[in-house]
Amino acid sequence: MNDETDSKIPTANDPDFQGVLNAREKDRAATLSLLDHFMKIFLHCRRAMVFAHRGGFWTLLQNCCRALWNYSQELQILLKQAVDLCKVFPISRDGFLSISVLPFYFGADLLIDMLIELQNTNSIEIIEEKGEYSVPSCYGNIKNDNGGSSLTFEHPLDNVNMVDLKWIHDFVLKSLELLYQVEKWETLVALAIQFNIISHERYTEQVTPLLVYAQRQLLLRIYKFEGPDITQQPCVRYEAEYNEKITCRNFIGKQIKINSPPSQLIDTENDSDFLQKLILSEYSHAKGLLSVPVDVTDTLRCFRETLEKSRYHNRSIRHSRKLLSLFLAQTQDVLQASNQRSLKVQALHQLGSLLVFAGKKRAAFKCWCQALDDIFRKQDVLHTWKELGTTVTNATNSCSPPRSKDYSEEFLSRVGIWGCLQGAEISAKIAQFIKVLDVEKRSNCCILSALLFQGLLRTTLPHPKAERCYAQYEITQLLPGIELFSDIYRANICSVVASLYYVIRELHFAKQNIIILPLLALYQYFVAGICQDLVRNLEVRILKIEVLTELSFFSEAFHEIFQIFCGKHMPSFIPTSSRACGKVKTFQLFDSGKPLTSKENIQALDDLINKGLPQILHTVGHQHLINKFSFVRAYLLVSVAATINYVPENILKTTHGYVSEKSKMNFPNLKDLYTKDDGGTFGFLKKLKDEFTLNTLKSILLTEAEDRLNSLVSEMEQASQKGLAQCSVGQLEIVVQARLQLAAIALQRHRAAYSVAIVFSTLKLIQDSKLFQKKEVQDDTESSLSLASVIEKKDENEFLDPISLNSREYFNIHLWLTCRLALVTALVAQIRGIGIVKENDMTDYVSLINEVCLEAESAGDRELQAEFLMQAVIIGLQEKHLKADIITNLQAIIRLLEGSEFISPRSYLTLARSLLLLDDLTSAEKFKELLHTKTEKLNLLTQSHNILIEQMLTFGETIEFPSSNTDYASPLQPLKNVYLPHIMLLAKTKMRIGHKVAKQVSYTSKKKDSLKWSPALQLFETSLNLCKISATEEYEVEAEILFQKGKIECQLLVEEKSPNLQLESLYEAIQISLSHDQNSGLIRDSYLELALVYLHMRKAKHKLSSAPLTPKAFTRRHSSIKEPTVNRFEIYSSLAWIAIRAAAQVSKAVLAINLLIGKKNVRTDQVSQAALLSIPEFATVDLLSSYTDYLLGMFFDCFTIFFKN
Repeated sequence: MNDETDSKIPTANDPDFQGVLNAREKDRAATLSLLDHFMKIFLHCRRAMVFAHRGGFWTLLQNCCRALWNYSQELQILLKQAVDLCKVFPISRDGFLSISVLPFYFGADLLIDMLIELQNTNSIEIIEEKGEYSVPSCYGNIKNDNGGSSLTFEHPLDNVNMVDLKWIHDFVLKSLELLYQVEKWETLVALAIQFNIISHERYTEQVTPLLVYAQRQLLLRIYKFEGPDITQQPCVRYEAEYNEKITCRNFIGKQIKINSPPSQLIDTENDSDFLQKLILSEYSHAKGLLSVPVDVTDTLRCFRETLEKSRYHNRSIRHSRKLLSLFLAQTQDVLQASNQRSLKVQALHQLGSLLVFAGKKRAAFKCWCQALDDIFRKQDVLHTWKELGTTVTNATNSCSPPRSKDYSEEFLSRVGIWGCLQGAEISAKIAQFIKVLDVEKRSNCCILSALLFQGLLRTTLPHPKAERCYAQYEITQLLPGIELFSDIYRANICSVVASLYYVIRELHFAKQNIIILPLLALYQYFVAGICQDLVRNLEVRILKIEVLTELSFFSEAFHEIFQIFCGKHMPSFIPTSSRACGKVKTFQLFDSGKPLTSKENIQALDDLINKGLPQILHTVGHQHLINKFSFVRAYLLVSVAATINYVPENILKTTHGYVSEKSKMNFPNLKDLYTKDDGGTFGFLKKLKDEFTLNTLKSILLTEAEDRLNSLVSEMEQASQKGLAQCSVGQLEIVVQARLQLAAIALQRHRAAYSVAIVFSTLKLIQDSKLFQKKEVQDDTESSLSLASVIEKKDENEFLDPISLNSREYFNIHLWLTCRLALVTALVAQIRGIGIVKENDMTDYVSLINEVCLEAESAGDRELQAEFLMQAVIIGLQEKHLKADIITNLQAIIRLLEGSEFISPRSYLTLARSLLLLDDLTSAEKFKELLHTKTEKLNLLTQSHNILIEQMLTFGETIEFPSSNTDYASPLQPLKNVYLPHIMLLAKTKMRIGHKVAKQVSYTSKKKDSLKWSPALQLFETSLNLCKISATEEYEVEAEILFQKGKIECQLLVEEKSPNLQLESLYEAIQISLSHDQNSGLIRDSYLELALVYLHMRKAKHKLSSAPLTPKAFTRRHSSIKEPTVNRFEIYSSLAWIAIRAAAQVSKAVLAINLLIGKKNVRTDQVSQAALLSIPEFATVDLLSSYTDYLLGMFFDCFTIFFKN
């Protein structure tokens, strides 16, 4: 046994033992290397400060001191993190103090010397002359101190153009703190006295207590080391020699002499101890001598004199803050009586925060509201702030668009910079902690906070005023010459960043995406430029990609992704620097002004699909950020695919690329959708908008996004061993977001039932999540013990880390109603009319919509209530409900959204659609009695048109406004963003306006004048142009516009005013409708219009007799008239007969379809397997499936072929 044990003892020759030694040596070497690294940092900072001071480079000196401050802060953070995580750090707390105290003292001493030099040369303004002090003061005295900072600009403390006096004050106090911790009493006394003199004891309450304590410690040291009597110290001898006493007010500029020590006889018999005794003797003598005044009585006398000069409210507010606001409520009356409005606002803000965390929300709300009123000097600002702002001005000519109120500029002029910051922070806290149950009130508070934050961007610097301009705007300098966060009570960077991020998230949940673009730029400046926080910078950039994608700003979203890949404008791990862009592969940016099938956009999509993870995310190593980036990349693909108005083709993704099930075509990547010609440049298929190409493109985008989202969900399932319901809050957020996008993908594939099943299961997952589970407390002892053990096993920090705290805010009423909207939208999207519909199916859907409308109403979310009502309108139109009920719902939508100044872009679109639908329904014969005059018919359409024009102006498009009231504004082309949904809706609106204008012309004008049709024809041409430009192609709308345009052209031809006018519009309308929606009514009416024209041309005798037979022969020949006249009559008769026959065939086909639908066996017979394979997938899903089949897993068994991928 002993032999075996001895054999296992490692020896020096053992390779395993050598490996352990090598590992220890490496760790020790790494530790020493890191320690040496920090030593060199502080050494070089100290040298830089000395060189800057010698050269008189005062700005450089301050920057060197700031760099020292930043480095020490980072070192302290690393040290604290190591202690919290129980890790070994090469520098201890004592080591940090020992290497940082000397540079800080050097810096403080040099900064004070800098102020004295600047005062001597009159480079900075002197607030108070010398008086009883040895130097004048640029700080003033304690009479100038009110106990805190004002919300308006204060001179000279807020003027940082030459020197930052507040920061110098902080730096000196930090140096005094370090000197106190290492017990360098003599140095502390010297530095404290110098700062008291240069500031004329303005900050004596903070400095003098340390000064007195250090002086007493020095007296004890003299006694301990048996130094000379106090009367023999250098300062007292100076008084005897020059007849001037050195005090704590005239210390600067005095040259104190220290006499050499008297020679002492030291025993030299033992040479080995001689040197040691000599050193101890010199050390004791040095410790017994002092070169600073230590008259504690005189110091306390000066302290009392200065305090007598200070103001009562100054001491009161400082004392209250020291006592953690115990007496803060009592201080309000003092500040009110002293007319210290700014300090009162800060005190109310701080008191409200304390009351919230004490659970007294009503009292906190009262404090915060009072603070807001004091900031604006106006009663009940929280509810009346919309009365402020500049007046609204309307356009007077084509070059000046209508302007809305600029609240931010008005707020800045009223309350100042810090007033905006205080008000924004208070408004955000009211929204976050008080208005938790009402969505509308919470959103209004957040909007007020957002406008106040935007007030910082209305300063003298030319920051953009338009919110859309901040989509790619990077703030590099906010307020030059002003330090925003010099006083933590006036503006605390941590609190401001937290409130700003809450406002951004809350407004994003409410879909107020356009208003938060400036806030995102401001947040990036704070976390990157000031805080140097790489993680938060990445987090907000990923959120910005999501916001831009929702706004259909695809160019800007691709730009932000490129910024992350390249690492541009990112804070580095080294303070006060910016991460440079390294060598990154070229990234093709998306161009929102070009169609999706352009060379640049196909390349951009291909890069987005094939590029891996950005290197910076690998470096940071936060899994939550990696998951979020993967999600937003998939979300961008889904959103781009949504602009393709085609049914996606079934494709299979293989290891070598994609394979089309329809054409069996193979292509390894997206670019191979297009043939290549012209020597390697991108070519196109014969038709760029070919249905096959766009179908395949949409399928590729959806397949890639679906794979990424499924991978995310699978990773979360693997990470949580107990199921998704028990996963962490951050993981649950990713799962819910991914599932909602998977439901959107299913809806784009026209698998509405599958989409319903996904959303339904997501809602069930949220309900079953441990985040919303209540603990059940039982009375018996055993259950109590088991419950206690469960609580002990639970991770206490699970919901307290920053990721979980941010993710918890995601699970609110916004998320629940968003999921319910996705559920209702998917249910409404399923076409049930072609299948067997049970009696209670429609009743269930309508009752669900009524239920969710009540939920939105009780939550105070008017915008989502309007969205639910819009779904009720859609299902009412599909199922032929009573027209009166549909009109009631539309009027309810308009009442909910109309008149509100701040509604989301999505709600503006809903309002415009509601106005269009209401006009369509009220224009029917049954409702003609509701319209008094013919001009009233355009009211709803004009209102919708104005909304869309204003929104397109907000989204960055250039609008040409008309010079007269009869014309209509139109966006100038080429459009900057053809992916905006407003374009197609504006085309539909102009088409309807043109139709009504044409009807008014036909009703009112009886004389034959071609100019009367010009306004309507112009509207149709503009509408057609917008319809063709829009990326979201709706060919049925294009066919309808061409039909309406063709009718006017026919009328012009009939009136014999335009003999050269062609009939291509009607022909093109027929072709487009046949190729896409097959609108039998439009096709039949187009043929009948053509027949009428041909019949009229057959009867024409004089003017048309000189017209040619075909468009190609349109010349002005006047010979040979008789022979063409007979031929023309026969040809036009034949053409009219053909058009009438074609219209009859269309009517016959419609009748056959209606008869087929009416046959009972068609609706009840089973579909054969052979017929099933020939039916399109989306039709099969609508015919044979329900969302319950997916929940039960039945539909996959009978029809798995369509869901392999």
